[in-house]
Amino acid sequence: MALWDLLRAMVRRWPIVVVGAILTLAAANYASQDRSVYWTRTDLVFLAPKNAQYPNALRATSEDLVITAGVVGKLVVGTRQIPKFTATDAGLIGMGVRDGWTVRLPDTGGQWAPNYTDQWLIIEVVGSDPETVRTRKEQLVEEMTAALDRVQDEYQVDKAFRMTTKEAPGSTVVYPVGGSSKRAFAVSGLLGAAATLYLVVRIDPILLRRKARRAETPPETDLG
Repeated sequence: MALWDLLRAMVRRWPIVVVGAILTLAAANYASQDRSVYWTRTDLVFLAPKNAQYPNALRATSEDLVITAGVVGKLVVGTRQIPKFTATDAGLIGMGVRDGWTVRLPDTGGQWAPNYTDQWLIIEVVGSDPETVRTRKEQLVEEMTAALDRVQDEYQVDKAFRMTTKEAPGSTVVYPVGGSSKRAFAVSGLLGAAATLYLVVRIDPILLRRKARRAETPPETDLG
């Protein structure tokens, strides 16, 4: 179909064009709405007490640190279900979560058995507002620090031998996650225009043939 033929078909089928334009505009406006979310992740590292043998707490690792991190995480999480990820760098955004949080001990095991070897807890927070995400993350860190103190108080651990925690990174970084509103509007508009033109091209010949057949059919003669 030539361009001129297409234009004439659009004029003849103007109701389809008008309805298509309205639906396309509505879909484009909906698709271009800002649905960005904000995400942050922090690793809360559990550190052994400094002593002559281990002057650098960051380099001191032990099974006790891993176990304690797991206990503290469980105290904070409670009965919440902890998602199982296929990789330690996977997160809530990849699961489609747009509002929530999780605290988990990195699990490098497979589907048959877990394997906990890292002495830190992964904190993730997702939300629609950056300040809310930042505040919730800081609250989680405070809750876990308090939980660690309670555990050590319960076992009457001397201050010189107490575990401590350190955030990595040290400052909260909140990342926006979302698409381009302009791109979404443009793509939706193109798809809607293409769908409208397709309907015009398909329907116009059918209606023209029906009109031609009706014109060729002679009127019935009344013989009475």
